[in-house]
Amino acid sequence: MACNPDTRANVGQRRLPLLSLAIALMLQPHNAAIAQTADPLAQAFLAPPKSARAMVRWWWPGGAVTDAELAREIGVLDAAGFGGGEIQPFNPGIPNLTPDERIAVNDYATPTYFAHVAHALGAAQTHGLRLDMTFGSAWPSGGGYAITPELALPELTASTTHVTGGQAGPIKLTLPPRTRKLGAWSTLDTRYRGPEVADWPARIDARQKIVAVVAVKGTDPGLKATTPGGFHFDPWAQVLTPGQLQAGSARVLTDRLRSDGTLDWTAPPGDWQILVFKRYMADSGVSGGVGAGPQLVLDHFRKDAFAAHAHRVGDAAVAELGASFGKSLRATFVDSLELMPDLYWSEDLLAQFKRRRGYDLTPYLPLIIQPGWTEAWTAHWSPPYYRMGGSAGDMGERVREDYHRTVSDLFNENFVAPFVAWNHAHGLLARFQAHGAPSDTLRSYGLADIPETEDLESTADVDFMKLARSAGDIYGHREISAESLCFMGRPYAVTPEDLKRRADLIFTSGVNRLIIHGFPYAVHPEQWPGWHPFAPGFGTGFSTMLSETNPIWAVVPKLTTYLARTQSVLQTGDPVVPAAVFMQDFAYYQGHETEGHHEPAMLAALVHAGYDYDRINTDGLTRSRVVHGELVTPGGHHFAVVVVPRSDVLDLGAAQALAGFAAEGLKVMFVDKPPVRSEGLHDAARRDHELRNFVADIVAHGGMAMTEATLPAGLHTIGVMPNLTFDPDAATPFVERAIGKRRVFFFANVGEGDRHIGFTVPDAHGGAQLWDAWNGTIAALPVTGAAGDTHLALSLKPGASAIVVVGEDLPKSAVAAAPSVSGTAQSLVLADGWTLAASGHGANGRVIDIAAHPAVPGDLRTIAALADFSGAMHYIRDVDIPAAWLAPGAKVSLDLGEVHDAALVKANGADAQPLLLAPFVIDLTTALKPGRNHIDVTVVNTPQNAMAASKGPGARFLRPKPAGLVGPVRLLYQAVAGPFP
Repeated sequence: MACNPDTRANVGQRRLPLLSLAIALMLQPHNAAIAQTADPLAQAFLAPPKSARAMVRWWWPGGAVTDAELAREIGVLDAAGFGGGEIQPFNPGIPNLTPDERIAVNDYATPTYFAHVAHALGAAQTHGLRLDMTFGSAWPSGGGYAITPELALPELTASTTHVTGGQAGPIKLTLPPRTRKLGAWSTLDTRYRGPEVADWPARIDARQKIVAVVAVKGTDPGLKATTPGGFHFDPWAQVLTPGQLQAGSARVLTDRLRSDGTLDWTAPPGDWQILVFKRYMADSGVSGGVGAGPQLVLDHFRKDAFAAHAHRVGDAAVAELGASFGKSLRATFVDSLELMPDLYWSEDLLAQFKRRRGYDLTPYLPLIIQPGWTEAWTAHWSPPYYRMGGSAGDMGERVREDYHRTVSDLFNENFVAPFVAWNHAHGLLARFQAHGAPSDTLRSYGLADIPETEDLESTADVDFMKLARSAGDIYGHREISAESLCFMGRPYAVTPEDLKRRADLIFTSGVNRLIIHGFPYAVHPEQWPGWHPFAPGFGTGFSTMLSETNPIWAVVPKLTTYLARTQSVLQTGDPVVPAAVFMQDFAYYQGHETEGHHEPAMLAALVHAGYDYDRINTDGLTRSRVVHGELVTPGGHHFAVVVVPRSDVLDLGAAQALAGFAAEGLKVMFVDKPPVRSEGLHDAARRDHELRNFVADIVAHGGMAMTEATLPAGLHTIGVMPNLTFDPDAATPFVERAIGKRRVFFFANVGEGDRHIGFTVPDAHGGAQLWDAWNGTIAALPVTGAAGDTHLALSLKPGASAIVVVGEDLPKSAVAAAPSVSGTAQSLVLADGWTLAASGHGANGRVIDIAAHPAVPGDLRTIAALADFSGAMHYIRDVDIPAAWLAPGAKVSLDLGEVHDAALVKANGADAQPLLLAPFVIDLTTALKPGRNHIDVTVVNTPQNAMAASKGPGARFLRPKPAGLVGPVRLLYQAVAGPFP
């Protein structure tokens, strides 16, 4: 039995989807406007194809779905302006399910489930949409009987005993316990109780193994005190002062550990650290995974573990879905990893490490302990537990570099590459989120066909989100997607303006496809607001509740039309990125390059100076070549310069490649000073000597060091031209694309004040146009500047964006004189005379349906009956317009003042015009007539106020917000002196 979505709460709530459909139809471009241009790019901008649209993450309650509802929701997504969805079946504690529905939730990866997917794919094909499918249920990958304890993710943990030498053994050691995390084994879940898994607990215990006992002479680390109790994802404390270990003193004593936990050893004189390293199966399962059987996370460092998973969730789908592969089913997807081990490990890691790095890791295991970087949700930088000196410098840093590289190689070879290969073998694309993985982030992104970032990670940090675009430029991937519009701590309060602003910020990182998080399957929508997977509970909740039961759904078509217009441009042509900034470290997290601080200041300085940048890794460098003094990546992107950030360390392969490239004319810049040592421990002295020789070669062929402050000017001095040069105080987030012979820029005002953007495009000729994706218009943009340099200027309101197209094929427009405003300007405050009707919900799903009654604009929280209201508010008023206000050259606008959270305005029955951004002002001149006029304003707000007043474990995290047409509402009259068209 599947969830029945057919019952709807009330007639008023049904108005919102109908209003949304009406807006979608109204926003369709007029054929006449399209016919006026033969420009294919402009045509796609004015009438974006469905392939250019944003997509959604489509949450399914596992197999508790019906074909009829799936087909209906495909139609809903199409009508709302989405281009498809990513099917994500999972169960984060779905409310309101019947016992039969709870059983059906776990009908996953079965012929019945795949038949539902096939029906959704058929509906998508009918509508011209495309779907992706998560390669498994939820995240991380795993689950079901396929992932046995032997194929589940291991971890390495450690304990430390400090002893003073000279005391006779044996020594009683502290042995490391298994770190309790989210729980890999649930005694409450019936899926863990069947006879098929009766012996699994014993098999999980059998994974325990003492890997090594290592004694090394040295001091204790200074650790930050931890709060007793509570919940911890790993056993490590933040390090205040690393312990100092003596090089060459390590002794491997594994065979001297007795079964009672005592060590048959007498320590020599001095202070000794004795560390016991033990392997366990990591105590974390698939988060919200559905399907039969336990939900163990697969071992991402074993190909046979991936193969077992692929057989369950991929091979089993071929019979039902194979005909849709590469058609309506576009790709499969792996979400962010969130593996959560104490230390990354595999059963053969020691052997793999020795084969790849040339030495035995065992004596150096104490050096790999470094808190923070393995934490999935709170990754951060910390000093390591131990440092070890020696003639080769800090041996600890070198060992950790080798460890990280080995883990990265094993992860990419045994998980990412097989995932991509499975998709290609079945005619599908592979979409992959590499962040959170213990790997070379750029390489992991680059292995996939569609690198995907997200805005929840690092709170929409553009430097982080650019990594996906960087991988696309290195490895040749044109589509860069983002799990998008996900707001931490605001599961019900996200407004349309929030969505638009965040989308613009994401676009400035080089993303050209939004996957919006997300659209839930309608699970009992009559119990308003229905299912929101990330509603607050024990935590604050997050995401965007983008569903039909959210009142802001009424204005979603305006937003999706904007996104499609913008993406139609950003998905065309190629990125223009002149600077490649080298990234040395693995396993990206915010602050990893700066010991916990934000990203290098030079990144912001480059953008401020008009230089867009990508990051580049060793793999990308060594597979590139130089053509006419530019670095050409394997994917065909051209960089004019490689910038190496301040670091003592540079991978030897990268240094060798840069030395050869510099000899061929590539410009190489070091920030502050060149590196002085190579990465890794084996044969370090020789490798360091080679690195210094390579650095000398780079300098001999023009490489130079500059400070972060002087880097942008230095690039200009050596002939590396920026994308553009901003006028003073005009720097604004941007991206550029080359489309044929045109240069196309996207700008976004992500600030709170008006932004005047003046800039010069070097080596540009011809005219320029301003493409307004919000309103769907194209207009000439006046050009000034000397020959070969095009100077342009535009102004953006807060939250606004613009596309500027520069090209030789465009007519050049001179600066036009602004129309002069006459002294006639008036305003009429519409403070009273309104009626208000309201249709929506209040606390605990209470239906609110209030008939029209006299009202004045104001915050609905001041009205007792509407203090907890979320829904649609319908304001109506008649107003008399003097004939003089509508004379030639006159303009009459309606200023709604403060609005929460979006509005739709009609005058005299004309099509409703949606207003999603402040200032909420609309030009009504053409819709008005002399005399009596009818003004109709519908305001919708988020579900926040109703949910904040509701009972439930998450309500304590929610606070009510202003709601309704707060005003003041004014009619604005302005007369403009001619000439008039």
